[in-house]
Amino acid sequence: MGKKKKKKKRGSRTHGRGRKSGRGAGERGGRGKAGLKKHKWKSLAKDDPDYFGPKGFTRPQHLTQEDEVINIYQVEESLDYLLEEGFASKEGSTYEIDLDSAGFDKLLSKGNATKEMEIKVSDSSERAKEKIEEAGGELIPDET
Repeated sequence: MGKKKKKKKRGSRTHGRGRKSGRGAGERGGRGKAGLKKHKWKSLAKDDPDYFGPKGFTRPQHLTQEDEVINIYQVEESLDYLLEEGFASKEGSTYEIDLDSAGFDKLLSKGNATKEMEIKVSDSSERAKEKIEEAGGELIPDET
C-alpha cells in the first residue's frame, strides 16, 4: 500500500520560509543564545541580567574539612603504635591516651572496650563514653 501524498503547502514555492532569509538561522541572528555578548546584548540585559558574571560562594577549605574520627576497636588495635609514638602511656593496668595530639577529633563507639583507658579527646559520642566508663576507663574532654 502506497503512502498518502501530503496536501499541505502543495502549491507553495517556498513552503512558508520566504526566500534567502529562510535558510539557516541567519534572520534570527544565530541559534539559541548565540550573540548574547554582541548583537543580542539589549535583550539579555533586560531579560536575564545575571547570565554572565560570578555566581555563588565558595566556602573556605578550613571550614569544610570533616572531623578525623576513630572507633574504640581501632584505638585498642593501635595501642602498641600509640605507645611507640608517645601518644599513650601505661600506668598499672590503665592506658592514658591522648587522641588529640595523635590527630583525632572525635571518638566513636564501634567495638567494645576491653582495657581500662583514660582517653583525652575533644569530642566523643555518648555511646563511646558509656562503653569506656563500663570498662573502668574515663574520657577527658580537651578544652582547646
